[in-house]
Amino acid sequence: MMLGRYLAKFDRLIDPQHYARIERRYRAVFSWEEMDELPYVWGQLPPLPDTDWPDYPYNDTFVDREKMLLAQLRQPFLHLQARDDHPLSIRANYGTVILPTILGGQYQLTEMSLPWAHHLPNRDAIRRLVDAGIPNLRSGLGGACLDTAAYYREALAPYPNLASHVRIYHPDLQGPFDVAHLLWGPDIFLALYDEPALVHALLDLVTRTYIAYLALWKSELDEGNDFTSHWSIMMRGGAMLRDDTPVMLSPAQYEEFVKPYDQRVLDVFGGCIHFCGRGDHWIASMAASRNLYGVNLSQPDWNNMEIVWQATRQRRIVVLDLLEQYLPPGTRAGVTVRR
Repeated sequence: MMLGRYLAKFDRLIDPQHYARIERRYRAVFSWEEMDELPYVWGQLPPLPDTDWPDYPYNDTFVDREKMLLAQLRQPFLHLQARDDHPLSIRANYGTVILPTILGGQYQLTEMSLPWAHHLPNRDAIRRLVDAGIPNLRSGLGGACLDTAAYYREALAPYPNLASHVRIYHPDLQGPFDVAHLLWGPDIFLALYDEPALVHALLDLVTRTYIAYLALWKSELDEGNDFTSHWSIMMRGGAMLRDDTPVMLSPAQYEEFVKPYDQRVLDVFGGCIHFCGRGDHWIASMAASRNLYGVNLSQPDWNNMEIVWQATRQRRIVVLDLLEQYLPPGTRAGVTVRR
């Protein structure tokens, strides 16, 4: 009963023209059209007329799909009232461990954050994993993500506005090197030097599994690769890769162990890349990737933004969800903003 009450309230609030406008604005950004006002999302929301929406501890949502759905809809509900450019997007929110669990890794819930991965015990376990090949894609949390997305669609079906406008974006599959790191643990950094062939073998397996799972996801969700959503943005392409671990690698290591595997995903789906931390030492190489349309960096203050701007604007790569204080004066194209 509680779920229905909140879904009905959200459904009544939806203005289809508002979401059509949001999509037009994001498409304009990826077309590099000059705009009087760039697409933006409030980082801190202004006062709103209605803040009555459930807010659950993450662990409660992990084991209860109804609570996960309500938790995922909370920010879109609030941002719709703020009339910014936040799309109506939700995901199966099982954290960074989804692909590692499909490949046989274990995880644990914590009290304060998304699940943490447990690394495989040693290199022999990595070899056995590589030898086993692509696993059952519904193993681990793979099936839970697909089942949760199916539940979302079923729950939203009686509400015509929600059913028409909610985008269920792909779960957090990380990037090939991030997944390899979660499976292997910190010893992977030594293996870059003393056992690179095994690192490449694991990266190959992770990448093939990544592509197979994302293709399965898209087939079950009827999602294409033209224009999709992720987080609080819309984007060109079908995949949002994460390169959080690679910020610890040199440019040469990025070229050998990261870029070729990211490229294989981009060649199939196209999309964007996110990284936390400092990536300006390889951003020029990343920006030259085929079918890369945007980048999202969480800590612009850790990066030389002149290098980032030069690399991205030269290749017409959109910078996504940039903190507004780092926006160069007069910028009117190729950026979305967080205020």
